[in-house]
Amino acid sequence: MTAEGLAQLTANTPDLVEQRSFVDGVWLQLDENGRYLSNPNTGEPRQPMRKTGKADVECALAAAATLHESGKLEDIKLRDRLKLLTKVAASLDAQSEEIALQDSINTGVPIRTTRLIAGALGDRVRGTIAEAEQLGESETLDGGDRSVVILRKALGPALIVGPWNAPTFTVVGKVAAAMAAGCPVILKPSENAPGGCQLFAESIVAAMTELDYPSAAFQLVHGNSETGSLLTSDPRIEALSFTGGDSAGRTVAKAAASNLAVMQMELGSNNPVIILDDADVSSAAQSIVQGMTRLNGQWCEAPGKVLVDGSVHDRFVEAMKFELSKLRVGNALDETTEVGPLAFERQRDGLVAAVNRLVELGGTLVTAGDLPDLNGWFLAPGMIVGCPAGAAAEELFGPLVTVHSVHSVEEALSHANGPATGLDAYVFGSDETRAIDVASRIRAGEVRINGTFMSDLAGNSRQSFWGTSGIGGHGPQYGVRFFTGDRVVGVDRTDFPL
Repeated sequence: MTAEGLAQLTANTPDLVEQRSFVDGVWLQLDENGRYLSNPNTGEPRQPMRKTGKADVECALAAAATLHESGKLEDIKLRDRLKLLTKVAASLDAQSEEIALQDSINTGVPIRTTRLIAGALGDRVRGTIAEAEQLGESETLDGGDRSVVILRKALGPALIVGPWNAPTFTVVGKVAAAMAAGCPVILKPSENAPGGCQLFAESIVAAMTELDYPSAAFQLVHGNSETGSLLTSDPRIEALSFTGGDSAGRTVAKAAASNLAVMQMELGSNNPVIILDDADVSSAAQSIVQGMTRLNGQWCEAPGKVLVDGSVHDRFVEAMKFELSKLRVGNALDETTEVGPLAFERQRDGLVAAVNRLVELGGTLVTAGDLPDLNGWFLAPGMIVGCPAGAAAEELFGPLVTVHSVHSVEEALSHANGPATGLDAYVFGSDETRAIDVASRIRAGEVRINGTFMSDLAGNSRQSFWGTSGIGGHGPQYGVRFFTGDRVVGVDRTDFPL
């Protein structure tokens, strides 16, 4: 890189955001945890990671439980809870550029993508507000001349554990839903991507201060897996929403299950793609490359295992090579970059190890295009061709797919419904009726035909997490509704035998 280019890169690097936890109304200065957040474009350390001390974690848990037991938060009417969220939404609108920069420098996702995501955060909160208004606080039942109602009450202290790949977008919706429900909320962001979540938390605290809200209604707790374990295993947590990897998710689920906490778990999935013999292979390749490189491939619904009818396999591989050759890999903060670096060194090294394993099993790594002259966590987008489909069970979680030739739809389905699947899937074919029939036989919460976009297929779309992809799903019942419980209150019958 030229001196001029390096100077421009340095000038464009976002300001550091101080990591502070917010516990029971107090902003805390935190200790370092021994690791550093790096600039994924250069590999250089940016700032130390921080962690919340055990005593302060206990304070946060105690404050949330005390507030819930006092009934003070429950006494705040829905309209007033939503007034708070309306202010938060406006603040997110105003901070969208700053949040976009933080999420880009934390994850390596190109700024052109994080801007789109950050620009939607305010509307994400407003969508939750509309959802809460529609749900309401109670429902009157038909009891004849007797009064019978269902009251929707907050479950209790809610813990939101955020991911590193789409950090702010993921937690904004979940925190807003829990606060709309009336739960005291503890947010634990990923230690690898705290910046955008910090800004989001500060906007909530500012709104709470302005409206004289209870200080423990929202708390922010930074930290590593040790901090997360203290929170997820605590019996005072009544509702837990976790987004992350399979291994960590299983550990969290075991801890929360021992306390019978209500859980919502979005984990990983090696999402299958079936290319039928009548598919437009050029269009399919273009769509798959778009999907596999969106968020640099670091999103849980990205295409993963591509199962191609043998009659079109070679043409599809050539079409993929062409699409890969058009990608521009570069500094995430460059406006023209299409694929940035991976989020951190361990993520890059783990993907390299996974690719090497598949190559040792007979696969061939096919990449195209040049990597930038930077020392960051870059990995060339590509595909592994020729390894056994059964061996490619691991979710790669990067700008990579595996490609496998199959001899029939039945063979493709057997692999598509294999281990480590269940979240999303994709089918490509010219005969829409046939493609829909094949798609309906895949055990996944969402199956897209002839496309790989992130937005919902339709309004009011909802899906379950199948197989090992998690507990719960996406949809209205997993938003505000998830954080509430039903309480039936009414006058009993006097003329019934039982």
